[in-house]
Amino acid sequence: MKIRFCRTLLLLVFVLSAAFAQDRPLILEHVNVINPLNDAPLLDQTIILNDGKIQSISSAPATMPGERMDLRGAWALPGLIDAHVHVMNIAAARHMLSLGVTTGRSMFTWNYVDVGLRALHRRGDADIPTILAAGYPVVADLVRFKPDMSAIFLDHPPLDDLRGLDRIGPDGARRIVRANAERRVDWIKVFANERAGIPETDPSTRNLNDEELRAAVEEATQLGLPVAAHAYSDEGVAAAVNAGVRSVEHGSLITEPTLKLMREHGVFFVPTLYGFNLTPDSPPEEQALKPRLEMLLKNGRRAVATALRLGVPVVAGADTGYEDKEPTVIEEIIQLAAAGLSNLEAIRAATSLSAKCLKISSAKGALKPGLDADLVAYKDNPLDDLTVLRQPILVINGGKVFLRKSPF
Repeated sequence: MKIRFCRTLLLLVFVLSAAFAQDRPLILEHVNVINPLNDAPLLDQTIILNDGKIQSISSAPATMPGERMDLRGAWALPGLIDAHVHVMNIAAARHMLSLGVTTGRSMFTWNYVDVGLRALHRRGDADIPTILAAGYPVVADLVRFKPDMSAIFLDHPPLDDLRGLDRIGPDGARRIVRANAERRVDWIKVFANERAGIPETDPSTRNLNDEELRAAVEEATQLGLPVAAHAYSDEGVAAAVNAGVRSVEHGSLITEPTLKLMREHGVFFVPTLYGFNLTPDSPPEEQALKPRLEMLLKNGRRAVATALRLGVPVVAGADTGYEDKEPTVIEEIIQLAAAGLSNLEAIRAATSLSAKCLKISSAKGALKPGLDADLVAYKDNPLDDLTVLRQPILVINGGKVFLRKSPF
């Protein structure tokens, strides 16, 4: 009996000690801090992370007990935010996080995979980034749309009557929004224009008409959900902006008057430039679209430059699933800099400005006390060379170390 009691006591001490160790502050020493809210970095700082939050950032050494990590002059950023992802599984989510992308706004998954990933993160899984879910997009024809959206009828059998319609109509648009809301999504996505990445559709033509767009945005607004619009043309973007969307995705064909309209309505521009780049690994159907994609990239860069001149906020979104060899928000940051943003402005597009667009700036997008302890560090200064972002040496997700490379 005495031996069993001693074993139980030792086990209890071990569990309590482990719990105490997990709750200890993490102290990052000798780190250079790039806070996107500031124009200049802070050198040789001490960052204290505690209970999943940033407790303090100071030039003074920490005197409190905790786990110490000497970063030896590494450069720290807030975790990157990708405003346009299509992450479909846990492996892709882990890959996303390994690149220092600690937050992503999902812009379409099947079977509410994004809602599931969000739940894993919220329960404390350190290997899953923060995911803002959008479920299924609102499109004019659920049957003919590509990629296949028939899963929506399995997830929501009451919507099955829409399967026999050529257009969903305003009532159908409202019903799709409500179906997504039942699954507690964070955003609603609407298609103002057709897709650019398939040969069967023309991105300059409309998908949802004005009445369907207004119905979807009105329903989402009543439910407290912001709306992102897939749109390319002046007509499609203007219709989406006038309907009340918060962000425009792609927008490669828009001109100055439409960008001025976006500025007047406070709409964010997510140009997804890198998504129009072809690589040797691109599938044959995309290679066949090379002239179209080159035109969209060229016009998209022009639109970004005009947006920058007019003061339209530009946000980084990779339009990617974070599978192997797929583009990442890091490549989008580099593309934005090539389109005219400074290195710091391009980083802001994937941190503080992205957080503002996504309505999460009270928790994400900067390095300051009280915000979530999402942090990524690099050996060299990314303000000097944005390609440094491709090689993080430390990734902290909600105060928990996910990636730690030698010598740290």
